[in-house]
Amino acid sequence: MTGKKSQITLYSRMWEYMNSRKHVFVKTYDEGIRRVRTSKGKYALLIESPKNDYTNEREPCDTMKVGRNLDAKGFGIATPLGSPLRENWVAF
Repeated sequence: MTGKKSQITLYSRMWEYMNSRKHVFVKTYDEGIRRVRTSKGKYALLIESPKNDYTNEREPCDTMKVGRNLDAKGFGIATPLGSPLRENWVAF
């Protein structure tokens, strides 16, 4: 559910703020991460937690997660039938 349809006041207010300032939107995670890194603390990126965790643990180690996750979702990995990856998967 997007912020514009949310029944949660905070999310609706976030959507209204962001939607009234179109320049805050980015097209890719990489663009948003670059913007976070060059904004000197003036820009925050809403990002899926696995990508956030991955980014925060990589050089140059200049980003951080603020607050808690907005929601919880599961992830899966698809492989073709007979793929050797099916037998050698590792849980994180």
